[in-house]
Amino acid sequence: MSPASFRLVVRTGPNPGMAFDITKEVTVLGRDVSNDIVIGDSEISRQHSRISRTPGGYVLEDLGSTNGTYINGVRLAAPQVLNPGDTVGLGENVTLMFNATSPEAAATVMGAAARAVVQAPRAPYPPPPPGPATPAAIPQAEPVAPPKKSRLWLFAGCGCLVLIAVCVVALLVMPCEWYLPVTSLFGYSYCP
Repeated sequence: MSPASFRLVVRTGPNPGMAFDITKEVTVLGRDVSNDIVIGDSEISRQHSRISRTPGGYVLEDLGSTNGTYINGVRLAAPQVLNPGDTVGLGENVTLMFNATSPEAAATVMGAAARAVVQAPRAPYPPPPPGPATPAAIPQAEPVAPPKKSRLWLFAGCGCLVLIAVCVVALLVMPCEWYLPVTSLFGYSYCP
């Protein structure tokens, strides 16, 4: 196999269309910058999965990631051989396409994989989550009357104003002899 005979192309997730050539014997994918292929998505584990070159072809294995690694929609429970055209899913947001860059590489891996492993049929990639509901599908809630505002604060404020007005009027009509002893305490003892 030539060194750059296979690649992963980002289909969905960060940087769609970006291609990563698989050139090493072991390639680690994940969010951490020390990985061979860095995928900047919060659902991707720091070291999410690993692709290893074996005599039977490239093998993908999950490295104990939280959100899982998928091949064509089937979550990996054990290492599995990749075939050209396989869709690799990392979590729910990121999908990559495993492609051969030369026809000879595709034929080599297909032949080796067929000899090395007899695989169970694969289910199609899971369908995307349903989009937002249409207005017709949303049940209409009965209109609710706004809660009545409490008038307690209004009554309390008016009561305070009435009390202040009564005090002012009482001071104006009160003879000065009544409040002269109190005012003399403050040094003011004038009575007209």
